[in-house]
Amino acid sequence: MERCEDAHPCWADVDLEALERNYLNVQRRLKPGTHIMPSIKADAYGHGVVAVAERLFAKGAHSLWTGDIDEAIAIRRAGLTGKIVMFGGPLPSGIGELLKHDLIPTIYDRAGAEALSRAAAKPTPCYIKVDCGLGRLGVRVEEAADFIAGVARLPNIVIEGVYTHVPFGTRASAAWSRRCIVSYEGLIAELAKRGIKPEITQARASSGVLMDVEDSCNAVCVGHILYGLSSMSPGEADMTGFEPILKAVRGKLVQVGRHPAGRDLAIGGLYGLNSGRVTGVLPMGMHNGLRSPAAGKTACVLFRGRRVPVLSVSLEHTAIDLTDLAEPRVGEEITVIGRDGGEQITIEEMAEWQARSPLEVAMTLSKRLPFRYANRADDVWANFGRN
Repeated sequence: MERCEDAHPCWADVDLEALERNYLNVQRRLKPGTHIMPSIKADAYGHGVVAVAERLFAKGAHSLWTGDIDEAIAIRRAGLTGKIVMFGGPLPSGIGELLKHDLIPTIYDRAGAEALSRAAAKPTPCYIKVDCGLGRLGVRVEEAADFIAGVARLPNIVIEGVYTHVPFGTRASAAWSRRCIVSYEGLIAELAKRGIKPEITQARASSGVLMDVEDSCNAVCVGHILYGLSSMSPGEADMTGFEPILKAVRGKLVQVGRHPAGRDLAIGGLYGLNSGRVTGVLPMGMHNGLRSPAAGKTACVLFRGRRVPVLSVSLEHTAIDLTDLAEPRVGEEITVIGRDGGEQITIEEMAEWQARSPLEVAMTLSKRLPFRYANRADDVWANFGRN
């Protein structure tokens, strides 16, 4: 899409080749023949769902998984025809809308199963979600065998897959995950005794792949690690081989202010300056996903390869202290995340300043920043945020 960069000079750089490298790293960790089913929920974890979907289908992903029908439809409108599996979410009366766009529904209750059977004009695939202890969506594992057998008897329903979700964030909680997988594998064995053998079985997500948790399934559904984000608590997992695909968040100075001694600088909580200060203003703020640092934290940005402190973050602007820099000029580039010379600010560092997770930072940044895709063949600019 056409974009006047100088009209709102701030952006995020996303590297789709890094996405490919992360995908291949997942592939290397799996048994040969294991299907990779990337999670692209929440705008591909904040990185732009259509561009990410294009690249993952091109790499041979078995299917893409999301819970947002609007984003799934956007993928279809982009001309992509690969399998898209919908995490649970619609009311039974909405399942027909999924089928209209060639989206595969997840079923976890009788009402949804019967609605799918009524809406399907021919044998139609679905996935069954099993709750092995997470306590969110899914039919309870103790009840799942009878439930799935009942669904299998409904007209025009083909149970393509049975899956569960057992995320964990620490090495200690990995034991819980393994117990859940054992109960899930028991269900799959019971279904086989009843003559029900789904094409796809899946239990592991990013944490399971990172921590080499074993299972007998033939698929994994990974999200965090595809985007270079750890699904584990800090220090709990080795992320070697995975890299953030969000390479940088940058903007340009739209004003340089010079404040003589004696003036107030309320944005920094300074009144009656003892000496002169120089400030700069970036045209990005809370509206674009930035946040003020948590209590006791000091946030920085990079300017000319040096760290400079953030004075304030308002709705649409961020003010920074440039007092120690020689003659800063309007239009010079500021790095919020990324590398500038020998210095770097990572998304993990920003998350620590804000007392949030890296994923939360990525999600809030993505909704209001234009993305610049350095490795996309067509338009380099795209904005998938909702305005």
